[in-house]
Amino acid sequence: CPILVGDYLYVYAMSTIYKVDTVSGKVVASGDMDYSSSFAINTPTYADGMIFVALSGGRIQTFDAESLESLWVYTDPLGGQPNCPIAYCDGYIYTGFWNSETKQANFAGISVTDEDPTQTQEAKLAAWTYTHNGFYWAGAYVCDDFLLIGTDDGASGYTTGKPSLLSFNPKTGELLSSYKMNVTGDIRSSITHYNGKYYFTSKGGYFYEATVDEKGTIEDVRTLKLYNYDDDPANPAMSTCTPTIYNG
Repeated sequence: CPILVGDYLYVYAMSTIYKVDTVSGKVVASGDMDYSSSFAINTPTYADGMIFVALSGGRIQTFDAESLESLWVYTDPLGGQPNCPIAYCDGYIYTGFWNSETKQANFAGISVTDEDPTQTQEAKLAAWTYTHNGFYWAGAYVCDDFLLIGTDDGASGYTTGKPSLLSFNPKTGELLSSYKMNVTGDIRSSITHYNGKYYFTSKGGYFYEATVDEKGTIEDVRTLKLYNYDDDPANPAMSTCTPTIYNG
């Protein structure tokens, strides 16, 4: 999927990223990606004059948004599919990776600073990583004080394992708070913030509302079961959709 930044679309396919003029439709710049996009199924992320693209094998490559020259490449030590949206806040990007329903993978916080502008393929290191059951389609909510992210449940299927909601210090990766759900199913949506509450869904077929204080402590989580006209315990209704707030 493309991302629109000003008068340009940025879109990647196979091993190339393109910058397209929205008026003429002409490609005005292109860049070579170090690896294929593979299972990356999210749009690129734009911030601070840079484009961030998730690639196969737990990699993030960063390009100059003007020229599409490569700036640096992050390769996660645990690898994995790059299925999570890349969130940006105050000079850092945040994303998670996934290896399988039962294997662990990392969530990473990465400074966007280009430490060595002379190296277009600079090997970037994460500011911090956190290993858990894996992160799939899970987009973080992040602000200056804390970051919230939902996890997979660590079990095959979505009727036995229980996921977690995690809160971190965005700069250091310190785990501020964690909440183990009392219901089953991978959390595979991004987290939406509205009026002091945080909303997300799960493959177990639940809609969640979390209360988090200003220090990032998870105080309470409420659940609503989504039935979708069926109530089969062996094959429950699921959701991987990110909630959207409109008009209250």
